[in-house]
Amino acid sequence: MTTEFLRERTFEVNGLQIACKEWGRPGFTPIIALHGWLDNAASFDHLIPLMNNVHVIALDMMGHGKSSHRSADSFYEPWIDVGDVISVADQMLWDEFTLLGHSRGAIISAFVAGTFPERIKNLFLIDGYVPYLHSTKKSGDHLKRAIKENRRFSVASPTYFRDFERAVHARVEGFVPLTYQAALTLAKRGVFEDANGFFWGNDQRLKASNHIKFSEEQIRNFYENIIANVILILAENSAIGTAESQEKFFDWIPQMQVKKLPGSHHLHLEDKSKDIALLLQTLLN
Repeated sequence: MTTEFLRERTFEVNGLQIACKEWGRPGFTPIIALHGWLDNAASFDHLIPLMNNVHVIALDMMGHGKSSHRSADSFYEPWIDVGDVISVADQMLWDEFTLLGHSRGAIISAFVAGTFPERIKNLFLIDGYVPYLHSTKKSGDHLKRAIKENRRFSVASPTYFRDFERAVHARVEGFVPLTYQAALTLAKRGVFEDANGFFWGNDQRLKASNHIKFSEEQIRNFYENIIANVILILAENSAIGTAESQEKFFDWIPQMQVKKLPGSHHLHLEDKSKDIALLLQTLLN
């Protein structure tokens, strides 16, 4: 048995639209899936069909894919996304649900689970765990950088490409390299065309630093609040460092299982989707 794509749908949150891909059927295990930085809901297109008896809402996080860009007086901070996720869950009438997150989406998922622990039953983290920790001695420097970068990116135009294929290859060769097929999957949802050519539709302000960065003590408090069942899947060629560099934070969630798989940062979108689906299905069952 596999999970089939059901439909495109949107949720209104604070006057903005969050687009999503809905998979499976109501009545099955409810899951909200959160993609990584500059990706979109298609990030899970290769994984979700391999799962059984699930009802998945895969979001385009604000500023990504087909979702609205935040207003000029707002920013892209992970703690703001926490409220978006809970709003979607409320509109689905899900009092308790599972979170599936990749990279930035994994960090946001952990924040949700630490803020609303009573609502999260299972937490699946794919190559994303602890965010970059902030030294409180440099708070002023961090805020100055964030203000300057947000001003710069708020007036920045996207990079335009002559054709769709060039946009795909730009992602293949990007900051976090992807296979062509993985980049194509994301591009089919995330690349748009106007009179100037083809472009990735992500809000340019997503490239700016966060105004508020949490200290190790603050992050630990979030994570120690988590009561859900947790699996952390780390890629051997991880974008968040080696498993060893993350180990000192593992005891923040005592019940967490850590699995290391061959592959790169987008392993769920590349050749390890079957292995990951099996791990997730085992915990759900």
